[in-house]
Amino acid sequence: MRAKAITLIIFSFCLYGAKAQLLFKPNAAVQQALRGVLNDFPNRLQNITGALIQDNVESSDYSCTINFPGTESCTITQYKSKKNKNRSWQAVLPEVDNFAVAKKQYRDLFLQVKNMSLRLPGNTKTVTTKAMYDEPKEEKKFAGSIFRIGNDDELYKDVKIEVALQYIITGWQVSVYVYDKKEDDEIQPDTDVKTK
Repeated sequence: MRAKAITLIIFSFCLYGAKAQLLFKPNAAVQQALRGVLNDFPNRLQNITGALIQDNVESSDYSCTINFPGTESCTITQYKSKKNKNRSWQAVLPEVDNFAVAKKQYRDLFLQVKNMSLRLPGNTKTVTTKAMYDEPKEEKKFAGSIFRIGNDDELYKDVKIEVALQYIITGWQVSVYVYDKKEDDEIQPDTDVKTK
C-alpha cells in the first residue's frame, strides 16, 4: 500500500512538471529581439544604436533600433570610461498596479530567456543561458534573475541578461537588461571619469 502511495506521489509530480512545461509558449518576437541585442555585443551595440537621448556625466543614453515587444522604447547606455568600453541595453515593460500581474510578467520573461537558444557570431554550436530564479515577494519590493551565457567565448564571458521586477512609487515594473560587467573583484577604479 505504501509503495502505491509513493508511486502515486511521484507520478503526480511528473504530471505537474509536464503540465508546467506545456504551459510555456515561446514568444518568437521576444527571443528574436534579445538575440539581435546579443549578436551586436562584439560591436559594442553600435549597429543597433539610434539617436542620443541624454548625455550625463558618466554615461550617455541612446535610443535602440530593435523593438522589444510590449515596450514603447528600448535604451542603450554607453559608459564614459577609457578602460572599459561597456554598454548596456534595457527594455522596460509598462508599469502595473497589481503585484500578481507583474509577477506573472516577470516569470514569463524569465522563461523566455531560459528557453532561448543562441548561436553567437563566429560560433557554429548553439549556446544556452543559465540563471537561478529569484522568486518575487511583494514585501521584498525587488527580484532579479541574472543569466550568464554558457559559452567559453572571450567576447561574451562578462555579458549577462537580467530580468528584474521592482516596486516603484506608483506600481510594479518589469525590465530586461543586457550588459557586460566584470565581476566586482576584477573592477579597478577608473581615474579618467571625474565625479563631483
